[in-house]
Parts: sequence; structure tokens; C-alpha cells
Amino acid sequence: MSGSIELINSWVIPLIFLFIVSYAYARKIKVYEVFVEGAKEGFNVAVMIIPYLVVILSAIAIFRVSGAMNLVANAIGYLIPPSLVPPDIILLSLVKPLSGSAARGVMLDIFSRYGVDSMQGFMASVIQGSTETTFYVVAVYYGAIGVKNTRHTIPAGLTGEFTGIVVSIILAHIYFAGK
Repeated sequence: MSGSIELINSWVIPLIFLFIVSYAYARKIKVYEVFVEGAKEGFNVAVMIIPYLVVILSAIAIFRVSGAMNLVANAIGYLIPPSLVPPDIILLSLVKPLSGSAARGVMLDIFSRYGVDSMQGFMASVIQGSTETTFYVVAVYYGAIGVKNTRHTIPAGLTGEFTGIVVSIILAHIYFAGK
């Protein structure tokens, strides 16, 4: 059974690609030319988003290097008992909406200090998997298409972030209560 699943897994993407190319060819679409045109558009989009990317990454770096990130995390840590939410998890929760790579760095630091099988490691893993880099996504994707008014995107994204973090913490406590 697992051998057939592995076979299907290894062939599903090439078969989808072959289907798309065959379908386009049957419809008399010049597949190569259209592919090259799409690649050109992708390159132009990448060049367009570079300024937005530089701005968001610079803002994140300034926020972290200035110590403001730790200051905010410590202030929140006074309101929430460390037995409920460890301070490292608060820092991860603050970093994740801004930068995925910075959040990954915080998560790896948690792993090295507490271990991957610890409650902190479990919380960090679930938070990483259930949250998104809201501000980064808005800056890059909305910037790429020229959207200036994000309307409800940021509040909705941050609500999703908060929900993912709270559920991650609850799940970690439930999981480790059973151990």
C-alpha cells in the first residue's frame, strides 16, 4: 500500500504538468511562448515588489535591533503568567506577523534552549504552522498590484493570527497535561 502511495506521490506533479501542456497544445496554444511570457511577467512583478520588500524588512530589523520588540514582549509578559505562556512564545507571537524568517529564528532558539519535544517547542511549532506573516504579505502582495487601501485585510489577518496563537497555546497545554 505505501509503495503505491509513494508511486502516486512521485508522479502526481509531472502528470499535472503533462496534462496542462497537452491540453494547451490540443487547444492550439503556443505553450512555450505563453510560458516565456508568463515568466517575463513574473520577473516584472518581482522587480516591482523589491521596494516594498526592502521597506518591510528594514522596519522589522529596526524594530528588533532597537530593543522595542523585547520591550513589548516583556511588557506583555507581566500581564500573562509565564506558566501559561512562556516569554519566548510571546516574542515568537509578536515576530510572526512581521517576518517568517525572524519567527523561524526565534523558533530555532526555542528549540535549542528547551528542545523540540518540550511544551515551548510544541507551542512554537504549532504557532509557526497555524499563523501567517500578515504585514509582510500585505506589504509585498498589495504593493505588487498597487493596492493602497487594505480595508479589512490587516484586522482580519491579525484576528486569524491571534486565534492561531491562542489555539496553539491551548492545544499545547492539553497535549502536555496528558503526558
